[in-house]
Amino acid sequence: MYRIAICDDEKSSAAEAAELLEKYKAAHPRLEMNVDIFYTSLDLLDAIEKNTYDLYLLDIYIDKLNGIEIAESIRKKDENSHIVFMTSSNAFYKEAFRIHAVHYLEKPILEEDFFDALDRVCQDQEVRFLVVRESGEVSRIPIDDIIYVESEDHYKRIVTTEKNYFVRSTMQALMEEIGEQYFHALGMKTIVNLKRVLKINKDTLSMEDGTEFTVPRGTYRQLSDLILKYTF
Repeated sequence: MYRIAICDDEKSSAAEAAELLEKYKAAHPRLEMNVDIFYTSLDLLDAIEKNTYDLYLLDIYIDKLNGIEIAESIRKKDENSHIVFMTSSNAFYKEAFRIHAVHYLEKPILEEDFFDALDRVCQDQEVRFLVVRESGEVSRIPIDDIIYVESEDHYKRIVTTEKNYFVRSTMQALMEEIGEQYFHALGMKTIVNLKRVLKINKDTLSMEDGTEFTVPRGTYRQLSDLILKYTF
């Protein structure tokens, strides 16, 4: 059962989101949903004091609090919930990226885009592992947990959300074993998980653990596009 909250001060837009949810449910008959609709930010914030939701569909422009501010309040209470923004403006991409939104849908919302956002939330992904040997010990690392990989002479440092691993390998071999398109090589000595990028500007790229890397000359636009692709 997925508990879903829609928050939009325009009743017609909220109804359209609810209708799209019904269409998605019809295409996935085994999926169970419980949907609550809120027309003010305060009503939603009052509700989450007692209950949490698996998915929040938030308009950006609501009332006294905008969708970003609501999402920040949600994140303080629940870091694991999924947030999808629905808006007529693309002005808040960076803020949505910082909050780790699942998707940023621009109105009028296309059914295909909406279904893609729901797929990311509702369809279980097979967990893949990178198997490494370190000091005679074999470890299975969930690939999505890898933040980045750095070359240190003959050894490679694999930094994850939990710990670091030092393995004797080549960057090419590790890239092939990881086998996911959202891992990107920054030159010859660094591989980053684009899903774990916190922010990027023309000079630096910051990862979730606070590590910063220099953006190679002439690659800012390409990197920005890739980050948006694999984050949203």
